[in-house]
Amino acid sequence: MPCSACRGTGRVISNLGGAPHEVPCPWCEGGGRRLPPSHDAQARGGAEGGGRGPGDDDGGPDLAA
Repeated sequence: MPCSACRGTGRVISNLGGAPHEVPCPWCEGGGRRLPPSHDAQARGGAEGGGRGPGDDDGGPDLAA
């Protein structure tokens, strides 16, 4: 079955870093086919495998004042 996140292209648009650019789809790992439900698209730190982002911290949930 085709990946619904990338519509089978194996690529998605990421805005990480401020400018939109294509990256391999983390949900199908660039293959264009849906992976088993046990696959964790966030396990590698996002589509670019960069780990923690600039807004990541070890604190609790974000709270609005």
